[in-house]
Amino acid sequence: EAPVTAERERFLNAAAAIGRRLCRDAVWHEGRCGWLGWAMEPHGGQWVSVYRAMGGLVYDGTAGIGLFLARAARLTGDPIIAATAEGALAQSLTAVEDLTQTGEYGYYSGLSGVAQCCIVAGWALGREDIVARGRKAMMACARLPPKPQRLDIVNGSAGAIPTLLEAAERFGEADFADAAVRHGAHLVASATRSDKGWSWDTLAMPDQPHLLGFAHGASGIAYALALLGASTGRSDFVDAAREGIRYERAYFRETEGNWPDLRSFVQAGPTGEAPCMIAWCHGAPGVGFARLILHQLMPDDPSILFEAETALRTTAATLGQVSPGTGNFSLCHGDGGNADLLLLGADLLRRPELRKEAESAAIRALDRFEDTRSPWPCGVPSAGESPNLMLGLAGIGYFFLRLHDSAGIPTVLLPLAAVRKSAKSRGRAAALEGDSIAPSKI
Repeated sequence: EAPVTAERERFLNAAAAIGRRLCRDAVWHEGRCGWLGWAMEPHGGQWVSVYRAMGGLVYDGTAGIGLFLARAARLTGDPIIAATAEGALAQSLTAVEDLTQTGEYGYYSGLSGVAQCCIVAGWALGREDIVARGRKAMMACARLPPKPQRLDIVNGSAGAIPTLLEAAERFGEADFADAAVRHGAHLVASATRSDKGWSWDTLAMPDQPHLLGFAHGASGIAYALALLGASTGRSDFVDAAREGIRYERAYFRETEGNWPDLRSFVQAGPTGEAPCMIAWCHGAPGVGFARLILHQLMPDDPSILFEAETALRTTAATLGQVSPGTGNFSLCHGDGGNADLLLLGADLLRRPELRKEAESAAIRALDRFEDTRSPWPCGVPSAGESPNLMLGLAGIGYFFLRLHDSAGIPTVLLPLAAVRKSAKSRGRAAALEGDSIAPSKI
């Protein structure tokens, strides 16, 4: 374990301060709590900023906030943060029935994410009852059939697969693994196969190129299929992952070190081409997250490591700017999520200089916002602070927990608590290890 330096202590203190502010702002009712804040919702074919009560999901709801608070409580020992985490998770569990009825099994926007947050956070809090309720919710998720338009990491099968695999390892129940295989078969059957490789219509946009990147595109689906192939030993899932990578590779722009955002409603750049974002959701950082794990699972493909290193360079160059590279510090499409990629790269590739760059970005942000008591710039355009995980304060606080102890606090930008490389007979790809399952590791 790394020594606790003054910088690491500062990062933990920053996370604790954000946690206490979330505790202050929580709205309580009958043992449950929630928050009001800014979020993004579709309206009239566009995304608009709205101020509303947070729902129960991982992305912008109480499941994600509860996970952050539970991890902060474990590191700080603060009983108020722990109690608020429990209230947030209790509120998230009220969404289970509706998510089950509507068949929403995704990770960031569905049942598998709510279930996993309750399992992981419940163990961190020492609350076996919350773990049990999370396990029950995950079983409900395992029984849901795959849906045609629920494919990607945020909403669909690609997000559910890693959580189901981890639940199978954690609880030793075959039903979870069987459900993951069903979702993998759904992804294989849903793939559009072309000369460029395999792709997936995740946004139901006919006559539009299928998306790249982690949240809604080929990277996230390839990541999930590779994990499934490694866990089951099935080469068809690994081959499908390789085809997804090949499709994404066909669009790579060497001059920008990035992959374009192919959504039809995104305004084209001066050349008329689709622009490149630098974010977890679309662009090099998200591709980098996928490639770092895919490199662990497919070490025989040197191109995957090259792409991971390219994504790290592109992301680091933006973070190195004096002003915030994205204009906000959120996890989804801000400097916090981009810097988290460098932390993961530092740990998996043994590149300490990447950690230094992430720490420098964090220190600049603390100097500018936390120490001056200024509002944190969150990920909802033209709006104020938001309490949630992927767009707001809970995610910013979670990133500071990662800076304090990235070995003990896994990134929330992958829908899996931990992935480690493991030697297998005949040099087969790495698999999930039980190490990430023990409560002492959570």
